[in-house]
Amino acid sequence: MLRRYTLLLWLFMAATALMGNAQTGVSRQGKAIPKIILDTDIGSSTDDLFAMQLLYRYADEGQCHLLGVVVDRMGDSCIALADAMNTYYGFENLPIGVERNGIAHPNVYINYAKMARTPIKNGCDMFPHTYSRYDTLPDGWKLYRRLLADAEDHSISIVAIGFVTTIAQLLESGPDSYSPLSGQELVRKKVKCIYFMGTKLGESDSPGYNLKSGLDAAHRFLDQWPREVDIVLSPSPAGDTIEYCPDSVVADIWWTDRHPIKQVYTQNNCNTGQRMWDALPVINAVEGNSLFGLSKRGWVTINENNRIEFSPDSNGNCRYQTVGDRETNRRLLEKIRQSN
Repeated sequence: MLRRYTLLLWLFMAATALMGNAQTGVSRQGKAIPKIILDTDIGSSTDDLFAMQLLYRYADEGQCHLLGVVVDRMGDSCIALADAMNTYYGFENLPIGVERNGIAHPNVYINYAKMARTPIKNGCDMFPHTYSRYDTLPDGWKLYRRLLADAEDHSISIVAIGFVTTIAQLLESGPDSYSPLSGQELVRKKVKCIYFMGTKLGESDSPGYNLKSGLDAAHRFLDQWPREVDIVLSPSPAGDTIEYCPDSVVADIWWTDRHPIKQVYTQNNCNTGQRMWDALPVINAVEGNSLFGLSKRGWVTINENNRIEFSPDSNGNCRYQTVGDRETNRRLLEKIRQSN
């Protein structure tokens, strides 16, 4: 009887400690738990799916607070993907913001949008959805304003793994019912860092797919981003050497067929040169810099010829991930595989 009482007391104390950590935003290791907004162009490259899965797992383990998802690729089919992913992983109450004035007809490398409506025998969708109508969801920049206005100062990390149209709109937004601050002022006051997948720094001065797809938005984003707020770039060369082969993806999810990523990989040819680019900013945002080599500080701009310029400066707000060695890349890939 005494042993049972002792066990129950220990469980109560452990639960109380965990609740206290959740309320204070402090992990058991005494570190602040990152508060993250994800901005994704889900619906083309499969690395977005793994980035989302990682964030769900981190959130389940208490390593981050996931506050919302912004879908910056236009169209209900892309929103449905995010909705299905959130719901499948138990984050059905996670707010979704959508892009309604973004990039028209961007390139699609793998058209896996049908996954969200995968049918089963009784005519229902394999993957439930939370929202019945997507026209009622807020514009992405408005969701940003609401989430930032409610946040503590310098507490938010944005993980941006898609286009920057929504972020540019946020920066250009004015005072509203959420905050008397302009978009730039709100970002300056509330955002700690943006972890952005883009550019080919370390290899060339190309802006890379995410910026090149909407160069006007790229200029507005980089020109207006507050100089006081850190930027950690994850250039494509950093992820080029991290390949999660399609056969391995399917084999790793051996226990079920009713899995959104497995369905994407069984319904489509995903052997198209996909790499795990988008997972790297997620891992960096949650786990810190220990797994990454980072450049020295500097300033990043895009010039009149649409080329990326990185100017080293110890006072700069930008660093970028460098290409990891074989062991580092193995460890990063293992983290992605373990999130299944």
